[in-house]
Amino acid sequence: MTDGTDRFQILHAFADHAVESEVLTTVGTVTRWTRDPRPNPHVAETVAVDLMERVPSGQFDLAVLHPRCTDESDMTSISGDPDDHENQIPRAREIAERVAEDYVIENKPRDDLRDPTVLHGRMFGLPLAYKRAFETTFPVRSPARHQPLGEKTVTPYYYSDRTREWWAATKGFRGDYPKQHLAKNTLPAAYVRCLVRSWLESLDTRDAEVPQDNNQPAPPKVPDDQTTLVQADGGRNTRYVDTGTEQEDR
Repeated sequence: MTDGTDRFQILHAFADHAVESEVLTTVGTVTRWTRDPRPNPHVAETVAVDLMERVPSGQFDLAVLHPRCTDESDMTSISGDPDDHENQIPRAREIAERVAEDYVIENKPRDDLRDPTVLHGRMFGLPLAYKRAFETTFPVRSPARHQPLGEKTVTPYYYSDRTREWWAATKGFRGDYPKQHLAKNTLPAAYVRCLVRSWLESLDTRDAEVPQDNNQPAPPKVPDDQTTLVQADGGRNTRYVDTGTEQEDR
């Protein structure tokens, strides 16, 4: 771990509410860097900072970043003119590459994400029309296939048609977060678990030792009256027998 403890150190950035930290904290200690932080008991440390201006010091095993959507946002009729928002993706990538061993950058599917993986609700059996793209430094495994849903999918654009409790249950979070944020800006917990699981599996692959080769022929059977010594090069040395009589190497 980057801090020498037995817990992964995880950065959650551009995350005012940091709802996804409910999942991230199950595998590591979460530090949040964001401009307007809201209370969240799952975050161990919060730094209120405008990341477009300054980057705090720190090193992390994994960074999860939510740079603001701009011209690709499907919420612009409510949230304002997309031209008012600077594209934060290049800055998020710069920060992630500087402070983290691995990272996830989340946004709408768009051209300026590098080889993104796209996840949507039906992949996880959720009645949500909620596509999100993820630029990652590790391969993301495909989730298990689910049967087609019998119910109509719901888009966050019409979030007011459902209760806050419905959004919390469907997205998979327990905290008392605002309904609008849950619907529009929160990743379903199933997405986060899929990403975290893929990251952990990638670490196992990188750290794996060379597997034992069980396809080699078994060593020859040694007679009961002979002691076999293994030489430094792995060969057999029958210089000694149990009588203690010295013999020539064979």
